[in-house]
Amino acid sequence: MKAFSHSESGNEASSWKGETRGRIVLVATTSFRDSGLADVLVKEMEKISGYKIDLASKGSGTAIQMLLRGDAQIGITHAPDLEQALVDAGWTRMPFMKNYFCLVGPKDDPAGVKDKSLLEAFQIIHDRQLPFVNRNDNSGTDMKERRIWGSLGLDPNTFGDWYVKTQAGMLTSLLLANEKHAYILTDQSTWMNNKDKLTNLDLITALEEGENIYSFFFREPQYKVLADYLKTPEARGFIKQYYFDTVE
Repeated sequence: MKAFSHSESGNEASSWKGETRGRIVLVATTSFRDSGLADVLVKEMEKISGYKIDLASKGSGTAIQMLLRGDAQIGITHAPDLEQALVDAGWTRMPFMKNYFCLVGPKDDPAGVKDKSLLEAFQIIHDRQLPFVNRNDNSGTDMKERRIWGSLGLDPNTFGDWYVKTQAGMLTSLLLANEKHAYILTDQSTWMNNKDKLTNLDLITALEEGENIYSFFFREPQYKVLADYLKTPEARGFIKQYYFDTVE
């Protein structure tokens, strides 16, 4: 993916002019890394803040637990059902970008579900027991997928060998789905930025409603500079370049 240049982004944020302010940990959902956005955005966050930022890529559930334990100073997650625990513990939540979930699968689409609704597609895949890859990592994507199965009255804990659990991040799981010619629920940004290497897969259907909201979390006031940066025209330019949308 081509990096978004400063000249393309409009107004630039000011670089930090003082001494390095120390090392902090950003724990973020794996799609932040796997989409390629982290490669650009973390460097810019370091430039404007003076912090050296170590990125830990985890599913949102694990990321939230790390923040609650104090193992990271800032975080990016997309699991609204779990994020309230951070807010209750005094963390500031700032939604700053979004994308959508989509179902991808084998190019020959053995389930015959291309362009059907997501619920119809899941039901047919289940009934025919076609290979399906699940992250099984308590990530935002994993929880979204489980809610879809649940809305059909289905419990994925009862599924057979056709349902493959990875306990891995988004790109690793997509690569396994590509290898196994399997269906998988993914966020659109990781898919769009990596589809050239997923040659056995194609977009099957997108989630018709509902947005996948990513929020930035911080608790200590000195990290507000990073939250403010994510709302600048420069940061928004990077975000859009990697197939995310911005939120107000």
